[in-house]
Amino acid sequence: MKSRVLAILVSSALGCSVAVSARAADPVRVPGTTTSLEPPSGFSPAERFPGFQNRELQSSIVVTELPAPAAALIAGMTEEGLASKGMQLLSSSKQQVGGRAAVLLHTAQNAGGTEFLKWMLLTGDETSSVMVVGTFPKSLEAKVGDAIRSALLSASWSKAGSGDSFEGLSFRVTPSSKLKVAGRFMNLLLLSESGSMTQQDPAEAYYVVGPSVSTVPIEDLQAFSETRAKQTAQVKEVQNVQGRAFELGKLRAYELLADAADAKSGLPLRLYQVVALDGDGYVIAQGFVGAARASEMLAEFRSVTESFERK
Repeated sequence: MKSRVLAILVSSALGCSVAVSARAADPVRVPGTTTSLEPPSGFSPAERFPGFQNRELQSSIVVTELPAPAAALIAGMTEEGLASKGMQLLSSSKQQVGGRAAVLLHTAQNAGGTEFLKWMLLTGDETSSVMVVGTFPKSLEAKVGDAIRSALLSASWSKAGSGDSFEGLSFRVTPSSKLKVAGRFMNLLLLSESGSMTQQDPAEAYYVVGPSVSTVPIEDLQAFSETRAKQTAQVKEVQNVQGRAFELGKLRAYELLADAADAKSGLPLRLYQVVALDGDGYVIAQGFVGAARASEMLAEFRSVTESFERK
Protein backbone atom coordinates (compact mmCIF):
# COMPACT_ATOMS: atom_id res chain seq x y z
CA MET A 1 0.00 0.00 0.00
CA LYS A 2 1.35 3.45 -0.90
CA SER A 3 1.64 6.02 1.85
CA ARG A 4 -1.57 7.98 2.37
CA VAL A 5 0.36 11.25 2.29
CA LEU A 6 1.58 10.97 -1.32
CA ALA A 7 -1.51 12.41 -2.96
CA ILE A 8 -1.80 15.41 -0.69
CA LEU A 9 1.85 16.28 -1.06
CA VAL A 10 1.67 16.16 -4.84
CA SER A 11 -1.25 18.57 -4.58
CA SER A 12 0.72 20.78 -2.22
CA ALA A 13 3.64 20.91 -4.60
CA LEU A 14 1.40 21.75 -7.55
CA GLY A 15 -0.33 24.52 -5.63
CA CYS A 16 2.74 26.26 -4.21
CA SER A 17 2.96 29.90 -5.32
CA VAL A 18 5.15 32.08 -3.57
CA ALA A 19 12.71 38.32 -14.40
CA VAL A 20 14.80 38.45 -13.18
CA SER A 21 17.72 38.12 -15.47
CA ALA A 22 17.88 35.05 -17.68
CA ARG A 23 21.44 34.46 -16.50
CA ALA A 24 21.48 31.69 -13.91
CA ALA A 25 23.87 30.96 -11.07
CA ASP A 26 26.04 27.87 -10.73
CA PRO A 27 24.23 24.57 -10.02
CA VAL A 28 23.03 24.34 -6.43
CA ARG A 29 21.83 21.17 -4.74
CA VAL A 30 18.51 21.71 -3.00
CA PRO A 31 18.96 20.66 0.66
CA GLY A 32 17.08 17.51 1.58
CA THR A 33 16.94 16.32 -2.04
CA THR A 34 19.18 14.73 -4.68
CA THR A 35 18.28 17.51 -7.15
CA SER A 36 20.61 20.31 -8.27
CA LEU A 37 19.74 23.17 -10.61
CA GLU A 38 20.85 26.66 -11.61
CA PRO A 39 18.45 29.14 -9.94
CA PRO A 40 17.63 32.32 -11.86
CA SER A 41 19.36 35.51 -10.79
CA GLY A 42 17.41 37.11 -7.95
CA PHE A 43 16.20 33.78 -6.51
CA SER A 44 17.37 32.67 -3.07
CA PRO A 45 16.95 29.41 -1.14
CA ALA A 46 13.43 29.12 0.28
CA GLU A 47 12.81 28.74 4.01
CA ARG A 48 9.44 26.95 3.91
CA PHE A 49 9.97 24.46 1.08
CA PRO A 50 12.82 22.77 -0.81
CA GLY A 51 13.69 25.09 -3.67
CA PHE A 52 14.14 28.77 -4.45
CA GLN A 53 11.99 31.88 -4.40
CA ASN A 54 11.84 35.55 -5.29
CA ARG A 55 9.34 37.04 -2.84
CA GLU A 56 9.19 40.40 -4.58
CA LEU A 57 8.08 38.76 -7.83
CA GLN A 58 5.84 36.10 -6.19
CA SER A 59 7.87 33.47 -8.01
CA SER A 60 9.16 30.12 -6.81
CA ILE A 61 10.81 26.86 -7.83
CA VAL A 62 9.75 23.87 -5.71
CA VAL A 63 11.44 20.45 -5.76
CA THR A 64 9.43 17.40 -4.69
CA GLU A 65 10.90 13.89 -4.58
CA LEU A 66 8.53 10.98 -4.05
CA PRO A 67 9.06 7.23 -3.47
CA ALA A 68 6.65 6.31 -6.25
CA PRO A 69 7.11 5.27 -9.90
CA ALA A 70 7.58 8.21 -12.25
CA ALA A 71 5.24 6.63 -14.79
CA ALA A 72 2.36 6.80 -12.30
CA LEU A 73 3.04 10.46 -11.53
CA ILE A 74 3.28 11.41 -15.21
CA ALA A 75 0.15 9.43 -16.10
CA GLY A 76 -1.89 11.68 -13.82
CA MET A 77 -0.73 14.88 -15.48
CA THR A 78 -3.26 14.78 -18.29
CA GLU A 79 -5.49 17.64 -19.35
CA GLU A 80 -8.33 16.13 -17.31
CA GLY A 81 -6.14 15.29 -14.32
CA LEU A 82 -4.70 18.80 -14.13
CA ALA A 83 -8.15 20.35 -14.58
CA SER A 84 -9.31 18.47 -11.48
CA LYS A 85 -6.60 20.38 -9.57
CA GLY A 86 -7.68 23.71 -11.03
CA MET A 87 -4.99 23.89 -13.72
CA GLN A 88 -5.18 24.36 -17.47
CA LEU A 89 -2.67 22.46 -19.58
CA LEU A 90 -1.07 24.81 -22.13
CA SER A 91 1.62 22.54 -23.57
CA SER A 92 3.50 19.29 -22.99
CA SER A 93 6.82 18.11 -24.43
CA LYS A 94 9.34 15.32 -23.96
CA GLN A 95 12.80 16.40 -22.84
CA GLN A 96 16.20 14.93 -21.98
CA VAL A 97 17.32 16.56 -18.74
CA GLY A 98 20.38 15.65 -16.67
CA GLY A 99 20.72 12.40 -18.59
CA ARG A 100 17.12 11.39 -17.88
CA ALA A 101 13.98 11.24 -19.98
CA ALA A 102 11.57 13.87 -18.68
CA VAL A 103 8.29 15.57 -19.45
CA LEU A 104 7.96 19.37 -19.39
CA LEU A 105 4.47 20.81 -18.86
CA HIS A 106 3.29 24.40 -19.11
CA THR A 107 0.10 25.17 -17.16
CA ALA A 108 -2.04 28.06 -15.92
CA GLN A 109 -3.81 28.37 -12.58
CA ASN A 110 -5.78 31.08 -10.76
CA ALA A 111 -4.94 31.52 -7.08
CA GLY A 112 -6.22 34.28 -4.83
CA GLY A 113 -7.47 36.31 -7.77
CA THR A 114 -4.10 36.22 -9.55
CA GLU A 115 -3.40 34.15 -12.65
CA PHE A 116 -0.17 32.17 -12.33
CA LEU A 117 1.74 30.21 -14.93
CA LYS A 118 3.78 27.11 -14.12
CA TRP A 119 6.59 25.19 -15.75
CA MET A 120 6.56 21.61 -14.42
CA LEU A 121 9.35 19.08 -14.98
CA LEU A 122 8.58 15.41 -14.25
CA THR A 123 11.13 12.60 -14.26
CA GLY A 124 12.30 9.55 -12.30
CA ASP A 125 12.41 5.77 -12.61
CA GLU A 126 10.53 2.65 -11.51
CA THR A 127 10.85 3.43 -7.80
CA SER A 128 11.13 7.21 -7.44
CA SER A 129 9.80 10.42 -8.96
CA VAL A 130 10.97 14.00 -9.12
CA MET A 131 8.71 16.97 -9.77
CA VAL A 132 10.18 20.46 -10.16
CA VAL A 133 7.56 23.21 -10.36
CA GLY A 134 8.35 26.82 -11.27
CA THR A 135 5.50 29.27 -10.58
CA PHE A 136 5.19 32.96 -11.51
CA PRO A 137 2.45 35.55 -12.16
CA LYS A 138 1.27 35.61 -15.76
CA SER A 139 1.82 39.35 -15.77
CA LEU A 140 5.58 38.71 -15.33
CA GLU A 141 5.88 35.99 -17.97
CA ALA A 142 8.10 38.09 -20.24
CA LYS A 143 10.41 38.85 -17.31
CA VAL A 144 10.74 35.51 -15.53
CA GLY A 145 9.14 32.79 -17.66
CA ASP A 146 12.18 31.89 -19.77
CA ALA A 147 14.53 32.13 -16.77
CA ILE A 148 12.44 29.68 -14.76
CA ARG A 149 12.07 27.30 -17.70
CA SER A 150 15.85 27.35 -18.20
CA ALA A 151 16.40 26.67 -14.49
CA LEU A 152 14.20 23.57 -14.65
CA LEU A 153 16.02 22.31 -17.74
CA SER A 154 19.36 22.75 -15.94
CA ALA A 155 18.37 20.14 -13.32
CA SER A 156 20.60 17.17 -12.55
CA TRP A 157 20.54 14.41 -9.95
CA SER A 158 23.09 12.71 -7.73
CA LYS A 159 22.76 9.04 -6.81
CA ALA A 160 22.06 9.97 -3.21
CA GLY A 161 21.54 13.00 -1.02
CA SER A 162 23.27 13.68 2.26
CA GLY A 163 21.40 10.88 4.03
CA ASP A 164 20.27 13.39 6.65
CA SER A 165 16.46 13.54 6.81
CA PHE A 166 16.68 16.87 8.67
CA GLU A 167 18.91 18.58 6.07
CA GLY A 168 17.45 21.93 5.10
CA LEU A 169 14.60 21.76 7.62
CA SER A 170 14.04 24.75 9.91
CA PHE A 171 13.09 22.55 12.88
CA ARG A 172 14.05 19.44 14.78
CA VAL A 173 12.01 16.78 16.60
CA THR A 174 13.08 13.73 18.58
CA PRO A 175 11.66 10.34 17.54
CA SER A 176 9.80 8.43 20.26
CA SER A 177 10.29 4.83 21.32
CA LYS A 178 7.71 3.65 18.77
CA LEU A 179 7.95 6.27 16.02
CA LYS A 180 11.03 6.22 13.79
CA VAL A 181 12.12 8.78 11.19
CA ALA A 182 10.98 7.40 7.82
CA GLY A 183 11.91 10.20 5.43
CA ARG A 184 10.92 13.48 3.87
CA PHE A 185 8.20 14.90 1.63
CA MET A 186 9.15 18.45 0.66
CA ASN A 187 9.39 20.36 3.98
CA LEU A 188 7.53 17.71 5.96
CA LEU A 189 9.18 15.03 8.09
CA LEU A 190 7.45 11.64 8.29
CA LEU A 191 7.78 9.21 11.21
CA SER A 192 6.24 5.75 11.31
CA GLU A 193 6.29 2.61 13.42
CA SER A 194 8.07 0.62 10.73
CA GLY A 195 10.47 3.40 9.77
CA SER A 196 9.19 3.07 6.20
CA MET A 197 7.49 5.70 4.06
CA THR A 198 5.01 3.16 2.76
CA GLN A 199 2.39 1.37 4.83
CA GLN A 200 1.43 -2.28 4.75
CA ASP A 201 -1.43 -1.75 7.20
CA PRO A 202 -3.67 1.36 7.33
CA ALA A 203 -3.90 0.91 11.12
CA GLU A 204 -0.15 1.53 11.46
CA ALA A 205 0.69 4.77 13.24
CA TYR A 206 2.43 7.51 11.31
CA TYR A 207 3.16 11.14 12.05
CA VAL A 208 3.89 14.15 9.82
CA VAL A 209 5.30 17.50 10.95
CA GLY A 210 6.50 20.65 9.21
CA PRO A 211 5.83 24.30 8.40
CA SER A 212 3.18 25.53 6.00
CA VAL A 213 4.45 26.21 2.48
CA SER A 214 2.54 29.46 2.05
CA THR A 215 1.89 32.35 4.38
CA VAL A 216 -1.59 32.15 5.90
CA PRO A 217 -3.24 34.82 8.09
CA ILE A 218 -4.89 33.08 11.08
CA GLU A 219 -7.18 35.12 13.32
CA ASP A 220 -9.05 32.32 15.11
CA LEU A 221 -6.60 29.48 15.81
CA GLN A 222 -9.23 27.02 17.08
CA ALA A 223 -11.52 27.54 14.08
CA PHE A 224 -8.60 27.29 11.65
CA SER A 225 -7.39 24.07 13.32
CA GLU A 226 -10.81 22.43 13.13
CA THR A 227 -11.22 23.41 9.47
CA ARG A 228 -7.70 22.23 8.65
CA ALA A 229 -8.39 18.82 10.23
CA LYS A 230 -11.52 18.34 8.13
CA GLN A 231 -9.57 19.21 4.97
CA THR A 232 -6.99 16.47 5.55
CA ALA A 233 -6.96 14.39 2.38
CA GLN A 234 -5.91 11.15 4.08
CA VAL A 235 -9.10 10.92 6.15
CA LYS A 236 -12.85 11.44 5.91
CA GLU A 237 -15.80 11.69 8.31
CA VAL A 238 -13.90 13.77 10.88
CA GLN A 239 -16.11 14.02 13.97
CA ASN A 240 -16.18 14.12 17.79
CA VAL A 241 -13.54 16.85 17.79
CA GLN A 242 -12.00 17.80 21.13
CA GLY A 243 -9.30 20.43 21.57
CA ARG A 244 -7.22 22.60 23.84
CA ALA A 245 -5.02 25.67 23.56
CA PHE A 246 -1.42 25.47 24.81
CA GLU A 247 2.08 26.73 24.06
CA LEU A 248 4.51 24.73 21.95
CA GLY A 249 7.83 26.18 23.02
CA LYS A 250 7.15 29.87 22.56
CA LEU A 251 4.52 29.36 19.85
CA ARG A 252 0.79 29.70 20.49
CA ALA A 253 -0.72 26.34 19.56
CA TYR A 254 -3.94 24.33 19.48
CA GLU A 255 -4.17 20.55 19.87
CA LEU A 256 -7.17 18.52 18.76
CA LEU A 257 -8.21 14.89 18.77
CA ALA A 258 -10.92 13.51 16.51
CA ASP A 259 -12.46 10.32 15.21
CA ALA A 260 -12.11 9.77 11.47
CA ALA A 261 -11.99 7.09 8.80
CA ASP A 262 -9.21 6.23 6.38
CA ALA A 263 -10.09 7.89 3.07
CA LYS A 264 -9.35 4.73 1.06
CA SER A 265 -10.22 1.75 3.24
CA GLY A 266 -12.78 3.31 5.58
CA LEU A 267 -10.90 1.90 8.59
CA PRO A 268 -11.77 3.81 11.81
CA LEU A 269 -8.86 6.07 12.77
CA ARG A 270 -7.93 8.45 15.53
CA LEU A 271 -6.57 11.80 14.31
CA TYR A 272 -4.15 13.86 16.40
CA GLN A 273 -3.30 17.37 15.23
CA VAL A 274 -1.40 20.40 16.49
CA VAL A 275 -1.28 23.75 14.69
CA ALA A 276 1.17 26.35 16.02
CA LEU A 277 1.39 29.96 14.84
CA ASP A 278 4.82 30.61 13.36
CA GLY A 279 5.48 34.10 12.05
CA ASP A 280 3.41 34.65 8.91
CA GLY A 281 2.60 30.95 8.59
CA TYR A 282 2.10 27.95 10.83
CA VAL A 283 3.59 24.62 11.86
CA ILE A 284 1.37 21.54 11.64
CA ALA A 285 1.80 18.10 13.19
CA GLN A 286 -0.62 15.28 12.43
CA GLY A 287 -0.67 11.74 13.77
CA PHE A 288 -2.85 8.92 12.41
CA VAL A 289 -3.49 5.50 13.91
CA GLY A 290 -6.15 2.80 13.90
CA ALA A 291 -8.83 3.67 16.47
CA ALA A 292 -8.23 0.45 18.43
CA ARG A 293 -4.66 1.57 19.18
CA ALA A 294 -5.34 5.26 19.86
CA SER A 295 -4.66 5.22 23.59
CA GLU A 296 -1.36 3.44 22.99
CA MET A 297 -0.04 5.92 20.42
CA LEU A 298 -1.34 9.26 21.69
CA ALA A 299 1.54 9.55 24.14
CA GLU A 300 3.97 8.85 21.29
CA PHE A 301 2.48 11.60 19.12
CA ARG A 302 2.63 14.08 22.01
CA SER A 303 6.20 13.10 22.85
CA VAL A 304 7.42 13.93 19.35
CA THR A 305 5.43 17.17 19.21
CA GLU A 306 6.68 18.38 22.59
CA SER A 307 10.28 17.88 21.39
CA PHE A 308 9.73 20.37 18.53
CA GLU A 309 12.25 23.17 18.39
CA ARG A 310 13.32 25.75 15.83
CA LYS A 311 16.75 25.15 14.34
